Amino acid sequence: MREAVEGLVKGHGEILKQECGDVAPAEVYRGAVRVVMRMVVILFAESRELLPRDNALYHAAYGLTGLLEELEKAAARGHDRLRRCYSAWPRILSLFKLVYEGSHHPAVPVPPYGGDLFEPGSGDSADGLSRTIALMERACFEQELMSDADVYAMLERITRTRTRVRQGRTTTWMTASVDFSDLSSEYIGILYEGLLDFELRIAPEDDPVLFLAVGNQPALPLSRLEAMNDGTVRSLLT
Repeated sequence: MREAVEGLVKGHGEILKQECGDVAPAEVYRGAVRVVMRMVVILFAESRELLPRDNALYHAAYGLTGLLEELEKAAARGHDRLRRCYSAWPRILSLFKLVYEGSHHPAVPVPPYGGDLFEPGSGDSADGLSRTIALMERACFEQELMSDADVYAMLERITRTRTRVRQGRTTTWMTASVDFSDLSSEYIGILYEGLLDFELRIAPEDDPVLFLAVGNQPALPLSRLEAMNDGTVRSLLT
């Protein structure tokens, strides 16, 4: 889930620097978390049939489940096309608006749910969080941001998990789909709070940060790792 948040920030990286350069990184991160959690809540609602996923128009033009199916089919034909297309993210933004404002059209009846989570951002607000959300909600209509490949990668990180499966006398890790119908509102709240425990920091251009695939995946600048002797590196990995 954290990787999905990182992907959303990265996809808007340059325009965030340009238009929200004065916004604290913590507010930018909170904005990205809120947008990703919208997708989690929608997937939960679709799995519980709180949103009309069986409605053909909703499924084909709005629903996240339907969008993921389309992106999977496109990816099977090659990721190059996904990298050149930019239609998935605007569709998700339309879904956010549909959930917040509702629809009285008989073809897609959806009640207005409102709520703080789906409240649109404001580019004129003094609140950095609201400005960040507003940018993520409109920037793709002004320039090409968040290709379909980026959106597909983000949805995969939200909807897929790694699970250990026994094979004979051994076990192996396999990718499995998340069953959102099993989630509870309490768990979603815990997930939201857990994501807020992380921080967003910008690495210097000349000193990349590496995430080590051990333990809690510590993140260290490359320069610091290069300065360590063998004994220090051995102790770190231990």
